Amino acid sequence: MTGSQEDAGDLSFSAVERRLKAYLVALWGLRVPVRPAAPDAVDGVPRRVSFGDGLVWMPETFRGVAGQRAADLFRASLAHVGAHLRHSGPRFPAGSLKPLQIALVSLVEDARVERLAMRGHPGLFRVWAPFHLARPGGAATAPALMARLARALFDPAYEDDDAWVDKGRRLFAERSARWEDPSISREIGNLLGNDLGQMRVQFNARTHVVEPAYRDDNAGLWDFGGDPPQGLEAETVYEAFRTEHEEVEDGAPQADPGPTPPEAPPPSAPAAPPQAEEILAPPVRYPEWDYLIGRERPDWVRVEERSAYEGSAASIDRTLDRHRAVADRLTALVRSARVSRPAWLRRQPEGDRLDLDACIEAALDRRRGESPGTRVYATLARRHRDLSVLLLLDVSASTSDLVRGTTRTILTVEREATALFAHVLEELGDPFAVHAFRSNGREEVRYYRIKDFRRPYGPAAKARLAGLEAGLSTRLGTALRHAGRSLARQPTHRRLLLVVTDGEPSDVDVADRRYLAEDARRAVLGLSHLGIDCFGIGLDPQGRTYLARMFGQRNFMVIDRVERLPEKLPALYLRLTH
Repeated sequence: MTGSQEDAGDLSFSAVERRLKAYLVALWGLRVPVRPAAPDAVDGVPRRVSFGDGLVWMPETFRGVAGQRAADLFRASLAHVGAHLRHSGPRFPAGSLKPLQIALVSLVEDARVERLAMRGHPGLFRVWAPFHLARPGGAATAPALMARLARALFDPAYEDDDAWVDKGRRLFAERSARWEDPSISREIGNLLGNDLGQMRVQFNARTHVVEPAYRDDNAGLWDFGGDPPQGLEAETVYEAFRTEHEEVEDGAPQADPGPTPPEAPPPSAPAAPPQAEEILAPPVRYPEWDYLIGRERPDWVRVEERSAYEGSAASIDRTLDRHRAVADRLTALVRSARVSRPAWLRRQPEGDRLDLDACIEAALDRRRGESPGTRVYATLARRHRDLSVLLLLDVSASTSDLVRGTTRTILTVEREATALFAHVLEELGDPFAVHAFRSNGREEVRYYRIKDFRRPYGPAAKARLAGLEAGLSTRLGTALRHAGRSLARQPTHRRLLLVVTDGEPSDVDVADRRYLAEDARRAVLGLSHLGIDCFGIGLDPQGRTYLARMFGQRNFMVIDRVERLPEKLPALYLRLTH
C-alpha cells in the first residue's frame, strides 16, 4: 500500500496485517498469531491491543487515528507487545490487589520491558516517543498523573515537577540494575499506589484507559488463579479488566439519542439473596437496542461480575448418582459422538477415487485449450470436533418457583441439568464454560462465572454451581453480549451459546414487555455476525412466541416438563454438535 493510500481515511488492521506480522518476526523473531479483536464492544471498536494465551488481539482501527499515524500506532503497539513477550515473566498473581494497584504495577511493567527492549534496539525510542503526549502541570487527576509517570519512566530527558511522578522515576532508576527482574514492577507499583491513595486522588476504574495509546490493556500480565477468595476464577477479573480497558469511554457524556424507554412505576425488585456479594472487577458498559427509536443507546447498561456463593460440591456429585441411569445413557452417546465422522475431501491431488465434478471441469479446460487442473481426486478423511460452548443460566427470582407436581424449584432442576451437561462435556473434551446472570435495573446486571474456559471443572466450580441462588430480574440481551465476548475469544471453528431461561426478559425499570425481547433479538443477531450460534432453551410452555422472536424459528426449544431438563439439555447438545 502506498503512502497516499494510507493517508486516505482511517487505516484498518486488515490493511497492514501482513506487514505487521513480518515486522514482529523481523524485530523479535516471534511468530505469534495476530488476530483482530472481536468487534462486539461499544461502537464495535476495542480501545487497546491485547495479548495472552499465545495470541495477540489487535483493534481493527484506533478510534480517532487515521492515515500514517494509524500505521505508526499499529507498529508501535505490536512492538510493545513483542517487548512483553520477550521480557515479561510469568503472570503476576493478583491476590487481593485493588484496580488502582493493578493499573500502576502494569504501568511500571510496561516501562520496564520497554527500557529493556531499547537497550537492544535503541531505534524503538523513535517508534514509541511520538505517542507520549503528557506534559507537566495541569490538574492532578489519576489519569493525568499516570500518563506523566509513564512518560517519565520511558524518557530520561523528560522533566516533571510533581513529587509523586519524581518519586516514581527515582524508585525506577534506583532499581536499574534489577530491570531484568519483573518483581520490581510490583514493588514500585505498590509503593506508588499507597502514595496515591494518601493523596486522596480519585481513581475511576470504570473510565480508566491505558496511556499512551500504543500500550496494551495489560490483560496478559495478570493471573487470578490458585485459591482466590470466594472461589474467584482466574479469568473472571482477567477478562473483565481487559474488557473495561477496551470498551469503556473516557467518561465523556453521551448524547441522548431520543426518549428513554418506557419505565414502570417504581415497583420493588424481587428480593436479592441475603448474603453480600463481592464485585470482582471494574464494571463494563454495553449498548442496548431501543426498538422505539430504532437505535442502540451507547453505554446504556452496566454489567457487574460478582462472586458466586459457594455451596457443597458433594451435592453436585450426588446429583450424578441420583441420575445414574441418565448419565449412563449419555455416556454411551458420548462414546459414539467422540468418534470422528468420515467425510469426503474433494479436489485433492491424490486420493481413493475420482472427484466427478473436478473431472468434468478438467475435461472442459482441455476442450477450451487450457491446461486442466490436476486436483481431480477425492479422499475419505475423519472430521475432528472443533467447537466450544458456553451455557448461560437465568437465575432470576422466578427460578425459585416450584416445578409443578414436585417439591423442587426450577433453579434446582437447572442446577441438576448443568451437572449432567458438565459431565458430558468433560467426557467429550469439548472446551466449555458455565455462566449465570440476573439483573436489578440497567445499572446492575449481575454476572457470575461458575466455570470458565481453560479452567477445570473441579470442586471449586461445583461449589459455585451448588451455591447458585435465585433473585432479581432477567435483562437477557446484556447477558448475551457479555457471554458472547468470552466465547468470541475461543480459537475453535464453531462456538455455541446455549441459554436456559424460564420466562420472557423483564426488569424493574422497563414496563414495555417487547423492549427487552427486541434487545435480546438484536444481541443474538450481533453474535451471529461474530460466528457465534445462539440456541434458547425455554422452560415456559407459553414461551414459543417470544423465544422464536429472540432466537429464530429453528434455534429454540421449549421443554414442557421442566423436570426432564437434566436429561434433555445434554442430549440436545450432542444433537446440535454431532
